[in-house]
Amino acid sequence: MKIKSLVYVLMGTMLVTTSCSDNELEKGNDGPGTVDPVNASALVNVYSDKSGSEASLLVGKVLVKDSRTLTLNVPAACEKVYMKYNTVSGTEATKEFALSPVSRGVDQGTGFNFEANRLASVTFALPEDAVQPTNETDQGYLFYHNTGVVMFEDGWPTQLDSWYDEDFNDVVFEYDLKVTECHSQQMMETVGGKEELLLTLDVRAMGGIYPTALGVVLDGLKSEYVDQITASLVLKGGQGTMTDLVKEQLSTKDVVKIENKNWNWSNDTRTEPRFAILTVDKAQTEGTVITLDGLSSLKDNNQDMFQVTQGKVREGLPMLRAEVRLIGKEGLTGAERDAQLAAFRELILDTNRQNFFIKVNGGKEIHMRGYAPTSAYKAAYDELVANDATLDKDVYYSNTKGSTWGVKMPVGARHAYESVPFREAYTGFANWVDTKGASNKNWYEGYHMLFSQYLF
Repeated sequence: MKIKSLVYVLMGTMLVTTSCSDNELEKGNDGPGTVDPVNASALVNVYSDKSGSEASLLVGKVLVKDSRTLTLNVPAACEKVYMKYNTVSGTEATKEFALSPVSRGVDQGTGFNFEANRLASVTFALPEDAVQPTNETDQGYLFYHNTGVVMFEDGWPTQLDSWYDEDFNDVVFEYDLKVTECHSQQMMETVGGKEELLLTLDVRAMGGIYPTALGVVLDGLKSEYVDQITASLVLKGGQGTMTDLVKEQLSTKDVVKIENKNWNWSNDTRTEPRFAILTVDKAQTEGTVITLDGLSSLKDNNQDMFQVTQGKVREGLPMLRAEVRLIGKEGLTGAERDAQLAAFRELILDTNRQNFFIKVNGGKEIHMRGYAPTSAYKAAYDELVANDATLDKDVYYSNTKGSTWGVKMPVGARHAYESVPFREAYTGFANWVDTKGASNKNWYEGYHMLFSQYLF
């Protein structure tokens, strides 16, 4: 049983970044201030926020000649995107562009999946004062970026007593995906493959005593498209500081498993060692399956949970991070190359391919509404659903009321302290659900100020 406190406040979040993205951005002179007009890149970066923060980056290193139309994965409430470009006068400028909705494509027949994002298209026109591309302009590569936070309840398939009374903090983790597309032989030698994915998972909080692991199925990214795997476990602190726990680089194995069973934070009062196990399996039929085990060791005891109890939140505590780099195969041409390119790119543009989940005691998997269990758990799932009349037989991880045990929100969304009903923490959430996403699209920005408190 979860032990609930009586505190009705919210914790904040730290915006997620990736360890390599900063270096990549530097190559294009991205950043505030003036630029060298002679050496300025003709490539542009596109953001969901006018501030141009790393967390709001949607796609980078885009070559625009006259105009170019792209499909992007944007926050649900986003109606404009912002193109940052270098000017011929030696400055950096920003121009906004309106978005147009596009079909999400295959939605697994589930309808509303509790995801606060959407697909949109945008046509970019290069401003007259922009540095113009030339015949010598080398596109090199571009990358798509998607980041957010996932919040789970651990009680599935228990019938919820009241539809919106859960706090969705049993497991909270931030994710960041960056898919790189390579377009030059020179860059391929640097990047290591034609396509690659950098995924990070940061454990922010845990308010349940049952969860043991978190994970994600990268649907469609199968072994035929993945040549090498680099996997690492680190402690990510403020200002980008990293403490390495364990790492395996450029492995060609189907399954990479790394672990550290003897780590603690530097200021830990706990004498018993904590543990973390990261597994990357590219040989599963559904795609690459990544799991991070060791959640149970994050708590000092079951009473305190982990970063959800008022008065016991350790501000500035480095987050346990799993970082996985998946490198595509080289030398592919024609249809094979197109298929690999699509397998990587669609992980950003089709969020149905981002299948996040948690595991609880006994190995039971809990996914978001509409998302299938892994092939390893499918038989157990089918048996459970067949014997439970309250569950929807046609929609994965939902009941006859349309409930979910997981939500996915843009980066920056806060999670609740123990016992805070989600509908009270986010007053627009209920209406957003009732209208199936048509109203209160920015509900994740509207946390109750009386309940708010930053964690970091």
